[in-house]
Amino acid sequence: MHGGKCESFWKCANRLGLFLVLLFVVCFIWYFVRGAEADLYMRLLKLAFFGYKDMGFWSFVLGAIQSYVWGYIFAGLWCLACGCCMMKKETMGKE
Repeated sequence: MHGGKCESFWKCANRLGLFLVLLFVVCFIWYFVRGAEADLYMRLLKLAFFGYKDMGFWSFVLGAIQSYVWGYIFAGLWCLACGCCMMKKETMGKE
């Protein structure tokens, strides 16, 4: 993904998963920083994450795990769409 070169699927998916976890953490904290429209915010989190109940510890853990898994799913869909991560290692450096 850097400079047009393709990296392994696992590296791409791991980075994307970690990015989504960090984004989830920011969204979780933002709920407490900016309390406006708390009901709407809670409904959106319940829509986005399976089993999300409240702004408690277990919901946070569940949301973080699901965010990481979504990173792998999105990376897999990206590889299916562009075929980049399916290239052989011999052809990766020849571009």
